[in-house]
This record gives sequence, structure tokens and C-alpha cells, in this order.
Amino acid sequence: MIRAVLIDDESSCREALSLLLKEFCPQVELLGMAGSLPEGINLIREKKPELVFLDVELKNHLGFKLFESFPNANFHVVFCTAHEKYALQAIKTSCLEYLLKPIDPVELMNAVDKFKRTVNRELNQKKVDVLLENAGNASQVLNKIAVPTSDGYFFINTSDILYFEGDGKYTNMFTNKGDKIVSSKNLGEFEELLSHQNFFRCHKSWLINLNYIKKYMRGDGQVIMSNDKLVDVSIRKKEEFLKLFDRA
Repeated sequence: MIRAVLIDDESSCREALSLLLKEFCPQVELLGMAGSLPEGINLIREKKPELVFLDVELKNHLGFKLFESFPNANFHVVFCTAHEKYALQAIKTSCLEYLLKPIDPVELMNAVDKFKRTVNRELNQKKVDVLLENAGNASQVLNKIAVPTSDGYFFINTSDILYFEGDGKYTNMFTNKGDKIVSSKNLGEFEELLSHQNFFRCHKSWLINLNYIKKYMRGDGQVIMSNDKLVDVSIRKKEEFLKLFDRA
């Protein structure tokens, strides 16, 4: 059995998730529920769960503050949220699990199955570190991301990424250190994550860091990146790109 607790400030949400766990995830033993962050902290200390279902927004607290009381948490967290806000972006950068309310039973089962397959305390802590670094940034700039690969995760500062190249269902990421990392995320997922972080989708196959542009060649419709890589700018993206480029 997987020992779990649930922290949510809405009683209806606690009850709904409790019922879903009972019906669809019988391998999860729900040890208790809490309606506030302080209650949740005490509950975790008392019950010592392996898995915590945590609401992102708890009255006057962000759920992320839980980690201030558990700097080296020996449990995994699945975040639950009804909001598509910056907090959710921070979760996505870390590759930690999250569920959107109202919670879908299939997504809940997938989250629990993924927990069973990937219990790794050191890796989990690295993901939490990425989350806290981004969530604690008042400017809402994403400093670091966790990039899923075939054999694990690559943790990198966004300022070190030159560009992404789409390759079907996969994406090749190139860094200013000369690394090439093949990710299991597609290019659209990286675009969603980084389009407001000085990255621009200039072509169906390319997402570039504007900070590493060396030159734009109008006649050829191409950009020369800092490593001398030629990247195409599509015709339909040209006007939008030039506005950003001129502004930069």
C-alpha cells in the first residue's frame, strides 16, 4: 500500500479526491486529510506518508511553502490546482506531477502509477529545487527547467539554452556549453513553457533564445546564432519576429 495524505482547504475537494482514490486507486491508503498548511505540516509529521496530494493555493499560503518545513522531504508531492497561473508554470518546469481540478480519474491513476515507477528521493529533491527556484522568483522569470530524457532528467538554467530543434515527437536542445540533449518532450511543450521567457518560435522546427542571436539576414530569412548555427525564420513568423528583434 502507498501511504498518502491529502491537503486542501476546500472540504468538497477533499471529499471528492478521497472518493476517487478509494474507487480508482485502491493501492493508496489515505492516512488523513488537512484543510490548511499548518494542519498539513502536522499531519505529515504524524503520519509520515510516502505521497502527498497538495492543493497549490491554500487560503493565505501557496502550497509550495510546505517545503520550508521539509527541506529534504522524504515524500513525493502531487499538486492539485484549478488555476492556470504562474504557479502551474513553475510546477511544469520541474516535471513534478500535478492534477487539474476537477480531477480526472484516469489522470489520477496515471499520477499514482508514475509515482510507483519512479520513486527516487534524490531525483525528487532536484525537481523540488527547480520548483522552488522558479516559484520564489518575484519577477516570474523561469530560471531553471527539468528536461526529461530517455534515461532520466537534465537540469539546466534557461539562460544556458541556445535553442531547441523539433524532431518529430522529440526535441533536440542545444546549450552554450556545446551540449546536445534529446528530450522526450515535443517542441510545442517547450514553446508553451518558455515563450514568455525570451524564447521565440521562429519556425515550426525551431525555438530560439533571443539572447543568443548574432545576426539576422533579411534576404535569406535566417538567423545566425552565437554558435554560428543557421536557423530559419518562417515567412508567417517574420513580421512578429522582426518586432521582437528590433525591440531587442
